[in-house]
Amino acid sequence: MTNEQKRQVKDALMRYAGNFETQTLAAESLHGISATTISQVKNNNWELLSERLWHNIARQVGFYCGEWQPADTSAYLLLRILFSDAQHYAMAYGISIGAGLGKTFTASHYTRENDNTYYLACNEQLNRRSFMAELLESMGIDAKGTVPEMMEQYAGFLVDKEEPLLILDDAHKLKDRVLHLVVLLANELAGKAGIVIMGGDTLRSRIVEGVRLKKVGFDDIYKSIGRRFITLGSLGPKDVELVCRANGLYDEDVINFIKDKCNNDLRTVTQLIEQQNSMNIAA
Repeated sequence: MTNEQKRQVKDALMRYAGNFETQTLAAESLHGISATTISQVKNNNWELLSERLWHNIARQVGFYCGEWQPADTSAYLLLRILFSDAQHYAMAYGISIGAGLGKTFTASHYTRENDNTYYLACNEQLNRRSFMAELLESMGIDAKGTVPEMMEQYAGFLVDKEEPLLILDDAHKLKDRVLHLVVLLANELAGKAGIVIMGGDTLRSRIVEGVRLKKVGFDDIYKSIGRRFITLGSLGPKDVELVCRANGLYDEDVINFIKDKCNNDLRTVTQLIEQQNSMNIAA
């Protein structure tokens, strides 16, 4: 990792730590990162910090460790507009977006650049209690008490912030009971904080079908996001080219090759660009 990248990781870490009352609380929310380490990074005492530690910090505070630059793709622009709108106007949005369009990259990048923005990557192992514990611990708050008590504690902490935003990524992986809990949380935050419930292209169909079948709780889920989903299913015609050029690749033949091979997936675009850049360095 270059010194410039370390400076960027430092900025991301300081922004992250600024969401906590003390550096100790910030450190307690991170795995393998002490308050002393945060102080060393803050004060540019980097000599004793290993590469592995730098990458560990970067990963947890949402900084992309490579030299990857964002591009103004269709999804990147749309998501940033929606995140900003939700944050500044305390809105709730449901977003269903196809795999490989850059939703997680964009959410992490937005979180790193904007104060009082909180991000959680959901997974299928979370139950109601562990979901709330993850939210609380991400803010350095001890997770204890009943689920309703933890919800009240989390909502109280969040609404005390100026223009707070909660981004829940991969919400399609959540169990039904946890999705219902998200609705209760969204209702608690209504008009006080922004919340974005974001998932893969199955999220919309799962909830709309649940409403159609009159499954318990699904109408409430749909209602909490205004009975609509913002959807995006494929790359724009210029997206691959924009990503290539933003990351130093200008050869038209190579760009066209990547367009043909990427299969509508920016993750594949990333891999192909990195392969091409490695070949250029070796040459």
